[in-house]
Amino acid sequence: MRLWVLLALGAPLADGVSLKGSLWGGARLSAGVDYFNPTFAAPQLTPKQFLIISSTSEKKIVYTELKNFKSTTGRTFALVDSGLTEPRGLAMDHDRGALYVADSGAKKIFRFHVYQQNVGGSLQLSTDGVQLCVSQNVNSNWVSVDINGDVFYTDASTNTINRIPVEVIEKLTTGQYAASDLMLLSEKTLESGGGATSNVALSRYVYSVYEGNVNPHVTTPGGVVSDGARLYWANTVDGTTAGVLVEGQVDPQLPQAKSGEPVPTAFPSRVLSNTSSAGYGVTKSSKYVFLSSVNEGVGVVYGVTEGGVSFDLVGGLSTPRGLVWDGDQTVFVADEAAGVVYAFPAGRLMSDAPLTKSAVLTGAFGLALMSEQDKAWPMQPFQN
Repeated sequence: MRLWVLLALGAPLADGVSLKGSLWGGARLSAGVDYFNPTFAAPQLTPKQFLIISSTSEKKIVYTELKNFKSTTGRTFALVDSGLTEPRGLAMDHDRGALYVADSGAKKIFRFHVYQQNVGGSLQLSTDGVQLCVSQNVNSNWVSVDINGDVFYTDASTNTINRIPVEVIEKLTTGQYAASDLMLLSEKTLESGGGATSNVALSRYVYSVYEGNVNPHVTTPGGVVSDGARLYWANTVDGTTAGVLVEGQVDPQLPQAKSGEPVPTAFPSRVLSNTSSAGYGVTKSSKYVFLSSVNEGVGVVYGVTEGGVSFDLVGGLSTPRGLVWDGDQTVFVADEAAGVVYAFPAGRLMSDAPLTKSAVLTGAFGLALMSEQDKAWPMQPFQN
C-alpha cells in the first residue's frame, strides 16, 4: 500500500487521442488504437513487466511495458495480430512462458510461447510464431493456468468447468497428440471407476471437473481461476441464487454419505458471493478473490474474503471483464466498452479504490502479465 500512496501524488493522466499504426522503437504499433500521455511523478518502483491485452473487436492481442502500473509510452504494440477470430480470456504460465487464449469465435483454446528481448535498449515482447491449439469445439470466453501448469476453462454450451492437465499440455506441445485426439471425461465418472484405466488413456483426457447438470452452483460459468488446490469461478446467470462467485476444488472428491442419507451426486462447492446476478472475470491474490460484474447497470469489481464477505472495491465502470493480479498488491481490470485498462490497489479491501489508467485499447477484454520476476523471463524461443 505504501507504493500506492507514493504514486497517488502523481498528476492525472491526459485524455486519449488517435494514433495510426507505425513503428515505435522497432516494435509494431497497434493500428488505429487510441493512446494517452502518461505522466510519472516518481522513479520506477515496480519490477519490469508487460501488460498483455486481448481485443475481440480488433481481433488481436497487444502488449505494453509498464512503469508504476502505467504504460511507459501510452501505446500498445502488436503481439498476435493474425489468426484469431474473437480472442477473449488470457492466462500466462509464468514458469513456462506460455500464453493461453480463449478464442470464442474459433471455439478453441490457443497457446503461444511469449518471450522478451532487448532491441536497441528497448524491451519488446514476441512469440515464436507457433499457434498451438490445445482444445477445440469449446464455447469458452475464459481460460486460466495454475501454478502446476494445469489449464482451466469454462464452457458455456456444456455448462462445465474443465481442466487440461499439464501432462496433456506437454504431449500437445511435443506433437504426440493433437487437440482433436483429446476427449472430455467427467472427473466424477473417472472417480467412480467408469473412466480410463491406463496412463496412456489418461493422457488423452480433458476433465470436466464441475458440471451444471449435477451441481447447483454451476450456471453458465464465466471467469475461472485456481491457486493449485482450490478452484474459483463466476456464474454469468442466476448469480443471486446459484452464486455469482463459487469456490470448489481442483481435485474434488465426493463426500461419504452418512447412514440413512442419499449418496451425494455433486462435488463439494460453496457460494462465496451472491451480490449480483452475473459475474465475468475472476482473479485471486494471496488473500482475496476478485470478481468483475455489472450491478444495476454499473460496472463494479468486488473483493471477496475467504469467509465470503464482499466489498465494492471499484465502481463506475462500463463493462468490466478481464482481471489479473500482479503478484503483489495490485489488480488490473479491463473495461471493454470504455476501451481502458485500469489498475487499483488490492492489498486490503476498501470502497472506492483509486484507479490508475494503465493502457487503452478498443474492446479490451482479457488480461495477462509477464514480469522479470517470472521464471520464464530469461527464456528464448523454443525453450519451455
